[in-house]
Amino acid sequence: MKFKIKKFIYLINDVTNIILNKSRGEAEERAEKLRLALIIVSVILVLSIALNIYLYLK
Repeated sequence: MKFKIKKFIYLINDVTNIILNKSRGEAEERAEKLRLALIIVSVILVLSIALNIYLYLK
């Protein structure tokens, strides 16, 4: 009886690990995309600030 319960627990643990590994992969992919988007927005913001300062002082 205990062996069957342990087998079931190990099976649940394996399935959970597979799901979590998949989630981590997706999270890493999203983080990479967000990092790229943040860099692009930061560059645009810096260019906008520089242009506004230039036009203000002109």
